[in-house]
Amino acid sequence: MDSTKVNLKSLHYYDELFICAYCAYCVNNEASCPTYHSVLHEIVTGRGKIITARNLSQGLINHEEGLDALRDGLFLCTFCGACQENCIVDIPLTKVYSELKTLVQDRLPKTTKRVFENLEKEHNLYGLDQVDRDSWSYEIEDQYNEWVNLQHETGFFLGCVYSYSGRAGQGPVAVLKLAKEAKEKISIFSPSEYCCGNPYLLGGQKAKAKEFASHNVSEIQKLGIKNLIIACAGCYRVFTKEYPLLLEKELPFRVISHMEYLNNLIKDKKIFLMNKSPLKVTYKDPCELGRHCGVYDVARDLLSVLPGVDNQEMANHKDKALCCGSGGLIKANHPEIANEIADRLISQMKELEVDLCVNACPSCLLNIDENLKSGKSKIKSIDIAELVLNRTNES
Repeated sequence: MDSTKVNLKSLHYYDELFICAYCAYCVNNEASCPTYHSVLHEIVTGRGKIITARNLSQGLINHEEGLDALRDGLFLCTFCGACQENCIVDIPLTKVYSELKTLVQDRLPKTTKRVFENLEKEHNLYGLDQVDRDSWSYEIEDQYNEWVNLQHETGFFLGCVYSYSGRAGQGPVAVLKLAKEAKEKISIFSPSEYCCGNPYLLGGQKAKAKEFASHNVSEIQKLGIKNLIIACAGCYRVFTKEYPLLLEKELPFRVISHMEYLNNLIKDKKIFLMNKSPLKVTYKDPCELGRHCGVYDVARDLLSVLPGVDNQEMANHKDKALCCGSGGLIKANHPEIANEIADRLISQMKELEVDLCVNACPSCLLNIDENLKSGKSKIKSIDIAELVLNRTNES
């Protein structure tokens, strides 16, 4: 057996590999590893990945088989952060995973390689033509043409999913309609956007993510933007948590969620809420906005001021919220598992008998929507901005 030691001592989080207590808190409750509940294999758990890496570093397992197993565990992970939330010895597991992915770059899943090729070619994760990045805006073409590359203190970063996915694009359209209603203007730089770099980070390629970060920050600065609205949970996490580390400096602008922006418009009485028709909804906490960034209350504050809207909390919410199944590149690599994870989440929605699942993440919106439709559920999946726009219309 080839039990050659894999040198991991250069990893920043090497010492953390030896802290794991084998306790299984990262596994043994409903609000823990979502993939484990589908595959029931130890390698996908926090402790499974940690132990495998540790055994590799000590030459206790076959070199090739161990790296293959580690790769499988890392790319079956949704990056939801539930394992880290439940870890009783406070290992920064998501940071450890990001480092461990650098060890398996020569054996990446085919779909991950394709995503990287797309990013290299067209600077978006779909590999679609960069000139079509503004396709989401067809409904507000005149407004878009007036605001695109506008020199303004407030800007809007769309991200790949909102830009190219069709259905999710209704979220930013709603934000811009509401901004216009409030007699505000927002700088849109969609044509010059690159992907935020999240797929590179999730795939273990930090240097490429840094290139994209440098480009995006430069484009934002050119327009004099001081406040940047971000509606995508993944983009929000990357800008607020990763960009300062990648660029080794604080960002020269403030990042706010689209929910915070809309909340401010309502508080400042710049938009008026007239539609009081009753709606029973539940808010899905995005993993990258919630557990990763600690942003929980702004959505609930926003929903609480919308007339007629009754927000029902799922059994698991806030830091214990269930993952939707679309994160960590798992939707691309293992769609069947992503769908199983979504179905477990949807079962909690059904118990509440709600009309809408309200989202603040386009990936959540799309994966939940897909599985609601395949299950022929009457529940609809929408962006929270769409709901705010709905409440400004006379019913």
